[in-house]
Amino acid sequence: AAVVYESPRAAGTAAYAQRCQYLRPPWWEAPRRVLDVGFLGRWWLLRRRLRDYDVNDEEFAALPERLRRLRPHQLRSHQ
Repeated sequence: AAVVYESPRAAGTAAYAQRCQYLRPPWWEAPRRVLDVGFLGRWWLLRRRLRDYDVNDEEFAALPERLRRLRPHQLRSHQ
């Protein structure tokens, strides 16, 4: 298992962070800082967030229905 989270400070500021209360986020902000959870060989949150990340549905809305659908055989790269 692995957890990726957002840190409010750089690694080289450890001594300063011990003295500055603003660089120590409160415990209730911890769930908001989690970026992803890896378990059983998968990143669970990023997989869902990156699905169709580059598809702009509005751009293709004017196309006829037959052109808006892709079938698996149409996704192959040409060599």
